[in-house]
Amino acid sequence: EELKEQEMEGGTYAVAAVREEGGPTHEVLSKALPEVIAGLHFDKSMRWDSSGTVFSRPIRWLLAVHGESVVRFQYGHLRSGRTSRGLRGSEPAEFIVQNADGFFEQLEAGGIIADPERRRSAIQEQIENLSAEVSGTVEFDEELMQEVTNLVEAPQALLGKYEEVFLDLPREVLIAVMTKHQRYFPLESDGQLQPNFIIVSNGRRDSPEIVVRGNEQVIRARYADAQYFVARDLQQPLESFVDKLRTLTFQADLGTMLDKTHRLEELTATLAGHFDLSDDAGQSAVRAAQLCKADLATLMVVDMTSLQGSMGRYYATKSGETEPVAQAIFEHYLPRFAGDQVPTTEAGTVLGLADRLDSLIGLFSIGVQPTGTRDPFALRRSALGLAQILVQRDLSLDLSAALGWAWDGFSRDGAADALDNCLAFITRRQQQLLIDEGHPYDVVVAVLEEQGNDPVRVKRGVAELERWIAEAGWAMTLQAYARCARITRDLTEHYEFEEQRAEEASTRALYEALTRAEDADRFPGSVDDFIKSFVPIIPAIDRFFEQVMVMTEDEALRKNRLALLQRVVRLASGVADFSRLEGF
Repeated sequence: EELKEQEMEGGTYAVAAVREEGGPTHEVLSKALPEVIAGLHFDKSMRWDSSGTVFSRPIRWLLAVHGESVVRFQYGHLRSGRTSRGLRGSEPAEFIVQNADGFFEQLEAGGIIADPERRRSAIQEQIENLSAEVSGTVEFDEELMQEVTNLVEAPQALLGKYEEVFLDLPREVLIAVMTKHQRYFPLESDGQLQPNFIIVSNGRRDSPEIVVRGNEQVIRARYADAQYFVARDLQQPLESFVDKLRTLTFQADLGTMLDKTHRLEELTATLAGHFDLSDDAGQSAVRAAQLCKADLATLMVVDMTSLQGSMGRYYATKSGETEPVAQAIFEHYLPRFAGDQVPTTEAGTVLGLADRLDSLIGLFSIGVQPTGTRDPFALRRSALGLAQILVQRDLSLDLSAALGWAWDGFSRDGAADALDNCLAFITRRQQQLLIDEGHPYDVVVAVLEEQGNDPVRVKRGVAELERWIAEAGWAMTLQAYARCARITRDLTEHYEFEEQRAEEASTRALYEALTRAEDADRFPGSVDDFIKSFVPIIPAIDRFFEQVMVMTEDEALRKNRLALLQRVVRLASGVADFSRLEGF
């Protein structure tokens, strides 16, 4: 096949057009459908018969109809047919699908809503109606709605309640038990939780009160456990749990959570100094670093790990720590997921940065890196969170230096490789983040090439470069720079320009224009400042190439002219690699 290069999905790929002859629909589907089923993978799967077939739950029948005909295939011990079933206990127990077009109507006649969007809408409507009955409101969590929608096929929302005494528990505990453990929807009124919840059960039931009563018993037991855990944890200050971190392993080769805590204290202090935090903010950050992992040893967090940080803040407040310290303990985990907020306090920000820097450089130093879909230490999320914090808080930080500071906390060899690999990993995450935001691939790569160590400068540079590219005169600007860059990019030696050898008027004019550009007041990494200083020398560049033979046989003269052009190219050093741009 004929291969060709093609730009797509953020990179250059070798592609070929391959024509595959089609076949009768039934033949294609008969072959493809078993492969489709086998290609569905789950975190937890099971076997249920001697065929060895693996799936999340036992497959009881296979319905495969195209038009009015059955698509014949076998999967495990099952053969496809036109028979399907409705809800358990419904009548008729089985029904025949004569035509694929009528399948969804047949399901709906039995109470099943097959379309996920319609099912979701039905769930939301039922929840809103029920919550209104008790003057409550529901804040629909997207992840919970998605999960519940896919857990049921015939949704029935039911209202449950629990004792008001449980409202004394931390809000985060109440919500986590309802949403994470039980898949319930909490109800609120005027920003306060109500002692009610909504269950979405599957199938219309004649005695829904039995379902409600069973779920109320479950949540009552869970809240009673939480009451016990919190009461026991509060018998001692949060600080007393720090020493227990020596029993929790961070990573076998990197020590315990107590070791990590000590590293975070040092690194947080370093970052606080770098960002010139006030004495109060710096002290709060370091104190928060001492306590930020302590809640991992508490009974409540051991039972529900998702409460880490939230319980740390709660216990810190109850232990008499200041509000900035307590808030920083919570915030250092932010952002926890895509779209989550970043820390809002200075103490929380530097501690969050320190935590991610420590994890990234430490784990990279022992070769623990994400591969494919495996990322057991969530390093992709850490790298992305690091960039998001810096960008959204508008904090300029040289990541190469910062990773070096983090590395100082480890007693290990191999710093150079670990630093290079870790920095490249963070840069790739930022590249993907910017591309996902809609920035052009070539612009992102051009700026990253020169400023990848500093996410804030990269973000700013990409935005500025995009604006210039949209200008009418951009092609002329890029072409002028490209003429200088193309003729010098293969040189391995940097030549020194000697003014006394500048014999031609056009050479002297370019030198004088270049000197003014070099002396211009420019903010480090600013694309705006670079282009504003470069545009005035474009006429001199054009005249130089029109009137001067750069590659003359006179070696000294040739090197001098190349030296001048090398200096022109170096104007963009630390700004962007313009050779990566489309049209260069």
